[in-house]
Parts: sequence; C-alpha cells; structure tokens
Amino acid sequence: MFRKLFLSLVLSLCAPLYTLRVEAAENVRDLSELLRIAYENNGQLSAAEAVSDAESALVASSATPEDPMIGVSQLNRGNETQYAVISQKLRFPVKYFAAAKMQSRQADSKEEAARAEKWKLRRTVSHLYYSIYSKQKLIQLTEANRQAVKEFARVAERKYAANQGTQGDSMKAHFEITQLDLELIRLRQEEDALQQRLKAALGERKLEKLVFGEEDLGLPRADLKTGEGSGDGGIDLENAPQLSEATYNLESAQWASALSKWEYAPDFQFQFQQRIAGQPLDSQIYSVSLSFPLFFWKKSSNVAAASYRRDAMESKVTQLRRDLEAKVKDLKGRVEVGEKTLKIYETSLIPQARGAYNSAKSAYQAGKTSFLNLLDSERSLYRVRTGFYRALESFVADLTELEAELGIAVSDLEKKDEN
Repeated sequence: MFRKLFLSLVLSLCAPLYTLRVEAAENVRDLSELLRIAYENNGQLSAAEAVSDAESALVASSATPEDPMIGVSQLNRGNETQYAVISQKLRFPVKYFAAAKMQSRQADSKEEAARAEKWKLRRTVSHLYYSIYSKQKLIQLTEANRQAVKEFARVAERKYAANQGTQGDSMKAHFEITQLDLELIRLRQEEDALQQRLKAALGERKLEKLVFGEEDLGLPRADLKTGEGSGDGGIDLENAPQLSEATYNLESAQWASALSKWEYAPDFQFQFQQRIAGQPLDSQIYSVSLSFPLFFWKKSSNVAAASYRRDAMESKVTQLRRDLEAKVKDLKGRVEVGEKTLKIYETSLIPQARGAYNSAKSAYQAGKTSFLNLLDSERSLYRVRTGFYRALESFVADLTELEAELGIAVSDLEKKDEN
C-alpha cells in the first residue's frame, strides 16, 4: 500500500512535463512594433529607398537642356570689334521626352526594388519573431521533460534498491537526461543566435531580449484566395515587387530603344553675338547650326544594342513571370499543407500522444507495464509537442515568403497583434 502511494506521488510530479512552468513574459514587443522599428532603422531598406529617391530626382534632369555658354569674341576687320556671345545647344525635342520617360521608368523600377526590400525585411523579422517564440517553447518543453525524466530516474533507482526493478531502467533514464542536456545546449545557442539576427535586422543593437514566457501567439491564419487572380493558373502577380521591378526595367529599355532611333534626328546650336566695343555700332550676329549624322554607323550600333537590351528584358520578364507563378503555386501548396499539419497536431496527434502517456502512466502505477514503455510514451509526447512548434516555425517561413513574393498580405500576422 505504501509503495503504491509513493509511486503515485512520484508520478504526479511528472505532470509538469506538459504544463509549461515559466516566468511571466517581460519586455515582449508585438510584431507590428518590431516591424515599425525595422522599417525605420534597417540599413538595407534605407539604402534601397535612397537609391529610389536618387533615380526619381534625375527625371527632371533628363528633360532639361544643358546650360547655355557665355563668352567674348573679337573680330579683326581692319578695326577690332568685340562681341558678347551667348550660345545654347538643344537636342531634338522628342529626345528630351524619351529620355525623361526612360529615367521615369528607371525610377519606378528602383521604387519597386525598395518595396521588394521592405517585403523581404518583413519576411525576415516575422520569421525570426516566430522562430524565437518556437525556440523558447522548445526550451521550456525540454526543461520540463528533463525534470520529469529525472523523477523517472529516482523512481527506477528506488525500485532497483528494493529489488523491484533492474539497473538498466536507471541507466536508460540517465542516458535520456544526458541527451536532453545536450539538446538544451543546442536550443539555447540557436535561440541566442536568433536574438542577435533579430537585433541586426531591426538595426537596433541595444534592443532588449525578446521574451515570450507563457505568451501564446496562436496560429496565424491565411486567406489564400487573396492572392488569386485572373492570370495564368489563377495567380495574381499584379503587386509582385520583383515582377513590377522587371516590368519597369523593360519599359525603360523600350524607351531607350526609341531614344536611340531618334538620335538620327539633328540637334540644334543657337548663338547670338552682341557688339560691346568697336565698329560698327549696330553689329549683331545670329547663327543656327544643325548636327549632321555623318558617322551613322555609330548610331546604328547604338540602335542595335538598345534593341538587343530591350529583347533581353522582354525575355527576362516572361521567364520571371513563369518562375514566379511556379514558386507561388509551390508556396501556396506548402502553406495549405502547413495549416493542415498544425490542425492535425492540435486536434489529433497531441491528444493521442497525451492519452497514450496517461495510459502508460496509469499502467505503470498498477505494475502492468515496464519502465521502458513509460519512457517511450514520454518520448513520444515530447516529440509530438516539440514537432508542433517546429511545424509552426516552418509554416510562418512559407507564409511570409509567399506574402513577400505576392507583395500583399494574405495572413493576419500583424492584425493578430492589434487585437
């Protein structure tokens, strides 16, 4: 009777294996706040936005003539006459229009590149956020599991001392503890590396360590219909930053090709001279010059090169669209599988593993099963519980990558923080 009561007491101490005993969360920042910090401080994003601003500033420059030239000339026709000279070179008007359009599309391309960088940063921060959350939960589970196995080891040692068990049970328990110790070392190192990567992504080295404690982030929800459209395969790539960037580069190449053909059109040189000294008193000189495409093979080469660049960009955009459609389809499939996997963990795997563990615990209490069976059921539940958080980390990685490729949010990752 005393032995049964003692075993019941010891096994009841194992229950904390599946109740995460952690301190209350401190200094937890929600994902929306972390993203705001990242958008303000990240160096890569700031550089991409600065490049975009620089290209936009060049649009007006492309449509503006060169500065006029001012000088002095002297004419000697028996008596010296000095003139003030002002000259202005003007390109054929269509060239300014084409150059401005070309630069405008180039600026749009860099703006899309900056938007792509922002989505990439969002993906990185979101993934790190959930990875740190998952790692901390794995550490909590592993620590609780280690404590439970420690209690198993004590029970096994006492049973062996009372000639009711084998020494092998105690050895198996201690071997399991050693493995869990190694797992904790690895998990803590990985969590620390994730914290450092998050600080780097946010551009804030002094950021306090992200601690979730008992905080439960829950499962992100995805609405994959948001990314559907009328394009090939029913995928909407209208907002895809990579495709938009390439499309604007193509339009810029098209305008560059058009501009190269207009280079055959003449440029103008206007000049006016006003007498400032000497004779005759009312002397003024006007002149207009036109460029002549004498070395036409140079312009022909430029036209051919611009045409080839345009064709290259057309091929690149076509292939990029195909690749993106294939990648988005794959990511959508992985997200759907990830959602289903997490639901199976919640509704089936975890309850089944917990039931098997409770059954083995009751059987061990009644002396109807071996210590090895109890340890195996404990391992199974541990693997299932930790598998859930690894699946969550993988699911968020696929989900955020899908959003970055589409250039639109198809989940409630940030909205969850606002509720």
